[in-house]
Amino acid sequence: MEAIRQIYEKLPEVITVPAEMRDRHVKVVFQPLDPLPETEPDLEALAARFGLKLEEVADLHALKFIGCLPDFPPRAPQGEYEVQPELDLL
Repeated sequence: MEAIRQIYEKLPEVITVPAEMRDRHVKVVFQPLDPLPETEPDLEALAARFGLKLEEVADLHALKFIGCLPDFPPRAPQGEYEVQPELDLL
């Protein structure tokens, strides 16, 4: 297996492909080696994005997760189910 591993301290806009790798079926993987700095989200901007006021939000921690789940399509009607009588276990 012939592989070229190159680590850049600062990734350039354009990466030069070695001549022996050109016009071949290759796999290119970009893997960041330094973590992104964590920043606190602007809760007021998040609330405004969803048409809420910060005072209306009961759980500010949960506000960070608004919109994380995709909108699921509506379910088809599930039909009518008969109501079962409660079991008398005594």
